[in-house]
Amino acid sequence: MMQDLLLDKYGVFMDLQDLADLLKIKKTSLYQQIYQGQLDIPHIKRGKKYLFPTQQTATYLQSQMQ
Repeated sequence: MMQDLLLDKYGVFMDLQDLADLLKIKKTSLYQQIYQGQLDIPHIKRGKKYLFPTQQTATYLQSQMQ
């Protein structure tokens, strides 16, 4: 259910701003977590941009809520 909602809203990939908005945290906080190796959410770096597969992100968030 969460996967369907996120896929409809963001498409196949979310960018850093999308994820920051979803988690209600600052974009810089996400950057810091990535650089420190503390971000457990699956992500891909394409050039200078970080992309988060929406389905895997939804699965990760769902598992954290349980």
